[in-house]
Amino acid sequence: MRPMIFGAHESVAGGLHRAIALAGEDRCEVLQIFTKVSGQWREPALGAEQIAAFRAARAAWAGAGATLAHASYLINLCADDASILERSREALFQELARCDALGIDFVVFHPGAHRGLGEEAGLDRIGESLAIVLSRGQGLRAQLCIENMAGQGSTLGDRLDHIAAMIERAGPEGARLGVCIDTQHAFAAGHDLRSEAGYARFFGDFDRLLGMDRLRCMHVNDSKAALGQRVDRHERIGDGEMGLAPFWRLANDARL
Repeated sequence: MRPMIFGAHESVAGGLHRAIALAGEDRCEVLQIFTKVSGQWREPALGAEQIAAFRAARAAWAGAGATLAHASYLINLCADDASILERSREALFQELARCDALGIDFVVFHPGAHRGLGEEAGLDRIGESLAIVLSRGQGLRAQLCIENMAGQGSTLGDRLDHIAAMIERAGPEGARLGVCIDTQHAFAAGHDLRSEAGYARFFGDFDRLLGMDRLRCMHVNDSKAALGQRVDRHERIGDGEMGLAPFWRLANDARL
């Protein structure tokens, strides 16, 4: 059994490399950042000095485990608007390329919302988008990880079978995809992780549909939203609707 490692999403104010200093101060073993402003399409090019500073800081980080980046929240891989779809695919590829240059291990992303296109058509389009991005990214070391969603509006990914379909519909490239589980999203989507039975059902379904070996990382948060409310609203652990039981189970789950 490998040891579970814990970390945080850190600020990049003052430079990407500053996040690693913060991770060290917080005694993190794993780190997530935004490599660009998450709410903008604009993608400033990384300079050689930025890349070198980040890589040097990571090499010197005593607690260094995995490093993650979260892709832009604007990305919608099943957008009905052709221009937004193209921008989304390009943005995800550019994030993958930036992370490869920085030596970041994983890129976590929200798959998108079909906005009336329909669930099946939306899943098809996400699969197609992922195949395109991954095909362009042949040779890049950073791995894309689909994040499960709360199910707000027409967002896809609140169900584990959605994620399985996205991977399958990406074709051969799908073998290269990982998964990130967000506990708040799962709870808001109706997966009751508070009970022993609900917790066992969720991870049993994950193993059956996706395989535990595809789980790369977790966003561990409590929820301001009630069970099944389908709203993406995070809370500090112990201050929300989930209680402490799910987090105790996670910390003691030998599969994770």
